[in-house]
Amino acid sequence: MTVSVDHLHYLDRHLLGGGDANRGMALWVPSQRICLHVIEAPTAPQRKWAELIPWILEDRILQPVDEMHFVLGESFSEEGQKQLRVSVVSKQDMREWLRIADNAGVAATAMVPDYLALPFEPGRISMAWREGQFLVRSDTDSGFSAAPDLAWLLVRRLFERADIAPRLSISIPDADLIPEDLRDAADVNDAEIDWQFANMPISANLLTGEFRPQTAEISSSSWLSTAALLVLAIVLGFGYLQLSNIRLEQAVLELETQAGADFSNLFIGKRAKAEDVRSSGELLMADMFKQRESLQAPVMKALTALDPIMTNCGCELETLVASESGVSLELKNVASGKVRATTLPGFKVDLKAADGVTTLTLRKGSQR
Repeated sequence: MTVSVDHLHYLDRHLLGGGDANRGMALWVPSQRICLHVIEAPTAPQRKWAELIPWILEDRILQPVDEMHFVLGESFSEEGQKQLRVSVVSKQDMREWLRIADNAGVAATAMVPDYLALPFEPGRISMAWREGQFLVRSDTDSGFSAAPDLAWLLVRRLFERADIAPRLSISIPDADLIPEDLRDAADVNDAEIDWQFANMPISANLLTGEFRPQTAEISSSSWLSTAALLVLAIVLGFGYLQLSNIRLEQAVLELETQAGADFSNLFIGKRAKAEDVRSSGELLMADMFKQRESLQAPVMKALTALDPIMTNCGCELETLVASESGVSLELKNVASGKVRATTLPGFKVDLKAADGVTTLTLRKGSQR
């Protein structure tokens, strides 16, 4: 809801379209319908002030207490006494102002006395002309609205009560309306109040108690809607997370099954748990590399080279001695011509036969 500021009497200059209906606005209201009282702050606990103050002011107001709306301002100290400002306005006026705003398609979010639209500066009294009345602001939240004769009288009294004469600033279309005794000491101009851009002190808002705007309920409803959407988003997010976890678990299971199958294909006859595939594979690969290194040893090459000599010899192997320097074999029952001396790269071959035993010796040759 868009919130703007203007005077209650100028709502007709806002052309509200379909999308702007019942838009929120903070409103300046006529100060002449509002009475500002300064009283000594009650000694009772502050939570009870709202109940006590209407009866404290009963003798000062002309209408029944039940028909008046009381708005408590901020307390302040004066001459060692705690003082309190209380704005009093008829409930009938409050209802009438709300009705005017509603007829203009506006939801009032705040109502503030229009004398507070005048600029404030310590040691200065500000006055502004508005439709035959003077608005006067003499302090942070003190002021009034009155007809010219009464306004001049009250301003003079403010001068008399001040220890140091305040400066006077007057915005008026005709300077001749200012009394001579005040004209010479006043800063006079013809500026008009810009209600839409004047600084509005929300602390002076009259919409309290039974006149509190419904925006709080709207905000509460909006908050509940937002909270409901947040809860829904969390539930949906949790559900999506659960589905993602299930899919991830299925993908992991498939990968484990594939890894186990690949392991069995690579290492025939071997199996390993999914979590042990890597470590088991590394151990088996290490063993295979060691076997490969062993097969590349010279002695193993020599034994491999003897395979053609020993094939179909019809003999019996009596002993076999292998060392780094060579290999020695003793064979029995060697048929004539079945085992012959041969040449093996890197080895010297010696063949001897004695007492029915044939000795085949391969010695590692020297490297050049």
